[in-house]
Order: sequence, then C-alpha cells, then structure tokens
Amino acid sequence: MRLIFSLRLNKLKTLFQIILLSTLFNTPANTADDTGQYLVMGLGNLSCKSYLNENDDGAAYYLSWLAGYMTAYNHLHEETYSILGETKTIDQVESWLRDYCTVNGDDSFESAIRNLLRNLKHFRLRQKP
Repeated sequence: MRLIFSLRLNKLKTLFQIILLSTLFNTPANTADDTGQYLVMGLGNLSCKSYLNENDDGAAYYLSWLAGYMTAYNHLHEETYSILGETKTIDQVESWLRDYCTVNGDDSFESAIRNLLRNLKHFRLRQKP
C-alpha cells in the first residue's frame, strides 16, 4: 500500500512539473501592463542630461546598463539574434546616444535606448552568423 501511494505521488509530481514547464514556456512574454506601462529599473530612470554629464568611468555604467537592455531585447524579440547587427559598433551606438541626449536632455536614459533600438531594428541580425 505504501509503495502504491509513493508511485502515485511521484506520478503526480511529474505531471505537475510537466504542466508547470509547459505553462512557463507557452506563456507569451508580457512587455507591459494593460495600459502599456512598465517598471524601469536602475540607470534607465535617470535623464539623458545625467548621462552626458558623466565622465568616462560613469558613462561605462550607463553603457553596461545598455548592454543588459540589449541582451534582454535579443532574448525577448522574435527573429533577433543581435539588435546591433553586423554593421553597427559600440562607438556608433554611443555617438548616436550622445547626439540624441544632447537634443533631448530631459528624456530618460531608457527612453533614449528605446528610440535607439527602434532605429537599430532595421539592421538587426535575425540569426547567428
């Protein structure tokens, strides 16, 4: 009797794990709430002006935040291996950001990144070379 109970419990655990995994992998990624809002964390909350006012060491933190944002973009967007593509360099991206932030200093750094990615989408690599 104890063996039968143990076998049934193991089958239930396995079934639960299968259901849980299929739910996790079949659920579309939510990119925002019902009103299109989402929480921006870290340096993305700061203004473009604050990015422009940083020295090289401080700007490196912003570029590190950008790298994480781009990695998430690569992971979450279909047909995207690399949002940077083959033709864009980090120097070009940084130059674009500085130009954007010079004109739009009150925008958040995250807003600048969203605009950057909108432009880069046309150059993205869809598959690993």
